[in-house]
Amino acid sequence: MRFDDLLAMCWRLVLRNRRRYKAVMAGIALGTAGFIIMQTLGDSVERKMGDNLELLGEATIVKAEWDNDENYHPGEYHMKDVAKLKQLPDLVAVAPVVSLPEVDAFFRTTQWTPGLFGVDQSYWRTQTCNLGRGRLIGPSDVVGRKTVCVMGKEVVEKLFPNEDPLGKTIRVGNLSFRVVGVLGGIQHTYIKRGIFIPISTAQNLFKGLYWIRTIYMRVGNWDRVEKAQQDVMNILKASHPGYEDGIRVIHYPRRIERVRGTVYIVKLFVWASLSVTLVLGGLGVSNVMLSAVQERTSEIGLRKALGAKEEVILLQFLTESVLISFVAGSLGVALGVVSVQLLKGRLDVEVSTIVMTTSIIVGLVFTFLLGVVSGLYPSIRASRLDSVTAMRFE
Repeated sequence: MRFDDLLAMCWRLVLRNRRRYKAVMAGIALGTAGFIIMQTLGDSVERKMGDNLELLGEATIVKAEWDNDENYHPGEYHMKDVAKLKQLPDLVAVAPVVSLPEVDAFFRTTQWTPGLFGVDQSYWRTQTCNLGRGRLIGPSDVVGRKTVCVMGKEVVEKLFPNEDPLGKTIRVGNLSFRVVGVLGGIQHTYIKRGIFIPISTAQNLFKGLYWIRTIYMRVGNWDRVEKAQQDVMNILKASHPGYEDGIRVIHYPRRIERVRGTVYIVKLFVWASLSVTLVLGGLGVSNVMLSAVQERTSEIGLRKALGAKEEVILLQFLTESVLISFVAGSLGVALGVVSVQLLKGRLDVEVSTIVMTTSIIVGLVFTFLLGVVSGLYPSIRASRLDSVTAMRFE
């Protein structure tokens, strides 16, 4: 029998018994679609999941400062250090900070002593807080040395207990600042009680704030934090020869482990679910093929009596099994591609064409192999039936 005739015959048999196969095909299709979605969006979703999880622990934050016990060094970084750090590929944000622990702040007759921080636009990417109302310190504020400020939650409560602070003018020391933003979200204690102004304004107008004491950095991926921490240390040590012992570059490995563990548990659960779905689909193919052998025992005996060889019988049932699995896999591929296109916009992630193409090919190859493995035993059993006994089967 020619292969094209065999393929056409098997295809007709699959179509004729499609109702029997629909549950099995649905399982394989869903498993294949899930594989394509996870494989295509996996890295991007993992990064985004990590971003959302690490907000609770700032796992990818690296902080450079000076050891307070090293009194022989003034404890200062320079903008040239910041420029060098920005060239590191693993860092997505580098934020120099100047600060005073306390400063007198006034609004009309109300006085309080919050902290004062000079920051630029990169600072907000290194913190868990977000914008509550108004706007944050931006590039134009830094370049223009504007006298504007953003306030933490506690500052608003103390200076503006019954008023909206946006647009109001406060005095910080002897200088006036217009409130342009209020922070929301998760705020550390020093952020809650902090007033944030452009770093250029702070360096220009406040005594003791010219030198950079702290640099906050965010690493793009938690898997790169340790390498980034070492790269930062190497750059800062090279820029401050003779004072290497006073440099401190802090990261938080325990936070990274918690985030990584959470992400891995989610991934393990998803992959385990997909694996179970595909295995059950394979077992379903094997069962329906065994059922087909049982129902067509007389047909098999007749064909063998007319001269059909064992290899032909085996190939027929194996081809049917592969067709069932491959067709289901193709439907799963189509479902997976459509799902990826719908999800990438909602998840705000990028999709690599190469990764998608590879996942489609791997998915189809896997379903082909699944059909071979699932149909092998029923096919062997069908090919080894005795013709006389099979023809007498009722």
